[in-house]
Amino acid sequence: MHFLTFDTALLPEEEVEVLIVGSGIGGLTCALVLSELGLKPTLLTRGIGNTFYSQGGIACAVHPQDSPSLHFMDTLRAGRGLCNPKALLIMVEEGIQRVADLERWGVVFDPEPAIEGGHSFPRVLKVKDYTGKAIYTTLWNRVKERGIRIIEGELQEILGDECVEGALVYEKESLRVLRTNLLVLAVGGAGSIFLHSSGHVKGDGIGIAFRKGVPIKNPEFVQFHPTLLEGTSFLISEAVRGEGAILIDSRGERFVDELLPRDQVARAIYSKLKEGERVFLDLRPIAKKGIDLKERFPVIYSELLKRHIDPYKEPVPVVPGAHYYIGGLEVSTYGQTALLGLYAVGECACTGVHGANRLASNSLLEGLVFGYRTAYRIYQDRKHVKGSKGHFKNSSQGNRQPKYTFEDLKRLMWEHCGIEREEESLKEGLEKLLDWLRDWKEWERTPQNRQLFDISITALATLWASLQRRESRGCHYRKDYPSQRDQFERDSVIHFSELNLFQ
Repeated sequence: MHFLTFDTALLPEEEVEVLIVGSGIGGLTCALVLSELGLKPTLLTRGIGNTFYSQGGIACAVHPQDSPSLHFMDTLRAGRGLCNPKALLIMVEEGIQRVADLERWGVVFDPEPAIEGGHSFPRVLKVKDYTGKAIYTTLWNRVKERGIRIIEGELQEILGDECVEGALVYEKESLRVLRTNLLVLAVGGAGSIFLHSSGHVKGDGIGIAFRKGVPIKNPEFVQFHPTLLEGTSFLISEAVRGEGAILIDSRGERFVDELLPRDQVARAIYSKLKEGERVFLDLRPIAKKGIDLKERFPVIYSELLKRHIDPYKEPVPVVPGAHYYIGGLEVSTYGQTALLGLYAVGECACTGVHGANRLASNSLLEGLVFGYRTAYRIYQDRKHVKGSKGHFKNSSQGNRQPKYTFEDLKRLMWEHCGIEREEESLKEGLEKLLDWLRDWKEWERTPQNRQLFDISITALATLWASLQRRESRGCHYRKDYPSQRDQFERDSVIHFSELNLFQ
């Protein structure tokens, strides 16, 4: 289905060989490899995404005393029975080659890898505390050096029924058609649907593909990062705890093992907050070890000083917040979705490597490895595409405005589908969101309303899957079902048609 009112016969159009939507590590890697293979990708971006803001690092077993097998087992343990073993093995094995590609392209990592929560070996490659920025900047510059075309704009609609035949994009406040049979979504996840979040992307890209018939897999698994700076979306990296920072309550007492998987640490902090306590991250033990905070964590140190917090003298107030959307569009190990010609890489895709809980610093590796593989799949698939001159039109119109805002949605998701979940609250949230969406067919067909609709149906899938999974597993925690249950050792696969939006 389409949301916007449009007629391709009345819009300017052009042909592109491959369209990549998004400019994080997955999209940029895919673009670079396609270019090196002799294809002409076009990059559509609406600005800097989550990769740029990643402080932690990229996990990879490059040390001779480490091994992909150990990395595999650490990730499997965190994934609580839901990791896709095939995809995971590909990631940890091929990651070694792909990290070499990053270095070949110009990324210079710190000499010593770090250890982070859930890892049994220091395998997290870093560039101080701005690894994502370093990787993004290097890849972005490489893209420009290779002359890859960049369009600043937003994807609005995917054209085609049996296969991809183009994309409707919003550029410079007007719509246009990009004709292509090969479309890659690298649009990031949907963590920003929660009130407290470190996310820097909206999450509507997943919804665009969802209503075109691509299932969303495991949307109930949302990772909440334990340490956002209180009152902000600024994330204080896992690496800080890896170096020795401790979590303390209002009395100055340590209450949790800081290197446990994120879901456990986040819930421990959340429990303290519910008791009326404040929680602090104390970086002073790092300084006592002789590590220069300004040198090791320059971005974090600078941000804290801006907010008049001196980590050498006082602990830092923190809260948990949504950080990583583990679920996403269901894909193969080559990025293929259910719609022929549509691929997805990075956080918007669900390869299954993370299972029910992502291990720290595996996300950049996933984007890198599967962005590369998707490029090679497209190289082969492009030999079999036939082009399209099809006429596409949607005459649906409306004049109403939605009865809620994005902020209302974020508050609903935090209150009803946050760190701790239970049946009645999930049902209440689901019913409320369905009520908000009841008149969606009468909404005015603007890009802004389209965006809210696509974010909302992604949130709806998240609520629905959270309600159906009556157990606690990984980062999905049900207060009314606090234990893991064998009958739920399976993936959730949600189809748009299940959401009852056409009644």
